[in-house]
Order: sequence, then structure tokens, then C-alpha cells
Amino acid sequence: MKISKKTAYGMMAFAAIMWATSGTLTILAINEGADALQVTVLTYLFSSAILLPALVILDPKSLRVERKDFLPLLAFSMVTGTFFSLAWFICVELTGVATAVTLLYAYPSIVTIASIFLLGERLTMQKALALPLTFVGAVLVATAGFKEGLSFNLLGVALGIYTAIAASAYYLWGKKFLDRYSANTIILYMTVLSVPGLLAIALPFAPFSRPITGEAWLWISLLALVPSTIGFVVSMFALRYVEASKASIVASIEPVAAVVIAFLVLSETINEWQGIGVALVFVGVLLLRLRAPGPQDRPEEVVFDR
Repeated sequence: MKISKKTAYGMMAFAAIMWATSGTLTILAINEGADALQVTVLTYLFSSAILLPALVILDPKSLRVERKDFLPLLAFSMVTGTFFSLAWFICVELTGVATAVTLLYAYPSIVTIASIFLLGERLTMQKALALPLTFVGAVLVATAGFKEGLSFNLLGVALGIYTAIAASAYYLWGKKFLDRYSANTIILYMTVLSVPGLLAIALPFAPFSRPITGEAWLWISLLALVPSTIGFVVSMFALRYVEASKASIVASIEPVAAVVIAFLVLSETINEWQGIGVALVFVGVLLLRLRAPGPQDRPEEVVFDR
């Protein structure tokens, strides 16, 4: 099977759309009685339960890692899985959605700047134009034009900055791992190794948790399958063929997709600020593709396992 960079961009956009279902599915689970900590822990448990047997059967080579890489993979899972999930939840709780999303969507800027020094990528005119467009657009879409206002709780802001750093680490650190391992390997270890830390944090609160209904189990199962498994596997696969900085900018369509999904499923309204945000993100992503095709756009051979 062969894949072009154009297809890889499409896969990155598809992954962002899969991630965009997370908010709606979380709301549906919480509306059925689950709390946010339960949703986070059970999503990772279910995702591990999906990935591990599937890869044992379909791609057993993906389970193999060199001993020297186990600790780096553990650190990667803690930074981009365990602590990211907890930081995001607490940031939203302390500062509100507007501030949390504004801080999180600093990550394409971090990825673009860091990729120049860490991955040797070039800062092109297209990236320089697309970056502010997608950032402003994503913030407008996610916050409905700052209707809620911004809150500057010190701890909340610090955790929000961490979510941006962790999201950046997912692209930059993940890109480095892809030099040696398949996307399946990275996502499997990121997911499975995130579970112990989440359980250690969640267990003290277990006696205070609410019972989970059958409907909540359904939505949590979908959270584990769609954004937490399919989204991450596809994004890691796409990262093998596109620059980390461009991938992170393309992923800025996530809040746009999230608003559309919420509108379709939860009947949430879309205002004029969000419409402007959608347009800005669309133009920014389009800028990344407006160039003459070159040799780098020719299809490349895909290796599914190692």
C-alpha cells in the first residue's frame, strides 16, 4: 500500500475529527451520571482493552520494544496521557472553557517553533501565515468569541500551559519514536502505561464516585474506541509522512469539528464568532496545501509492522 502526503494530511484531519467527538461523548456520559474522573480512567482502561488484544492478533510485532526505550515510553505516556488528562480537567474546572482552550491552542505555535530546532524543519511563509489564522480561528470556535470571559486563576493557568506543552510533546516526541517503532507500538504503550498513574490518582476518590448507568458505559466505550484509539492511531500513522508542525496546524480543525458535532448531536447553537473561526481555520489549513506539487508529494511505501 502507498500513501501520499496529501493522503497523510487527510488522515491527520480525520484524526482531529475523531478527537473532536470527545467533548460530545463526555457530555453524554456525564449527563448519564458519570463524573469526569470516572470518564477519564475508564476511557483509558477500555482503550487498553481494545488495543492490546487487537494488536496481539493483528500486529504482534508492535508489542516489542527495546529495553532502553521502555522508560522513555513510560515518560511519554505520563506526559501526554496521564498528566495531560488530569491537567485539562482541573484547568477547565478552575478557569472555565475559554481560558483552558486558549491556553491549549498555543500548542501549534510551540510545535512549529520547537520543530525548527529539534526536528530540523523549515519555517516557511505558509506556516507563518497559517499559524495565527488557525490559532485565532480555533479559539473563536471553541470559546464562542470569549462569551464566557477569561479567568486567570494562577494554578489553572499553569495547568493550561502544561496542556499546551503536553500536546506539543505528543507531536514532537511521537515523531522521534516513529523513527524506530510503528504507530501501533507508540499508541499501545502510551495508552497502557497511562493507566497505572490514573488509577493511583483516582482510587482515593473511588468511594465518593457515583454509580455508572448502562447508558454512561455506552458513551464511555465509544470514547475509548473513537477518539482515544482510532484518533490516536491514525494521527501517529499520519505523522510518519508529514512534518510535525504542519500536522499540528491541520489538527486545529478539531474545535471546528467539535462545534459541528455538538450542534448535530446536542443541538448546541453556532454564533457568528464561531462562523468566523471556522473560516479562519479553513483558510489556514488550505494555505498549507497551496503550493506546486514536488517530489515529496509522490506516494511513499507504508510499512505496517516491523
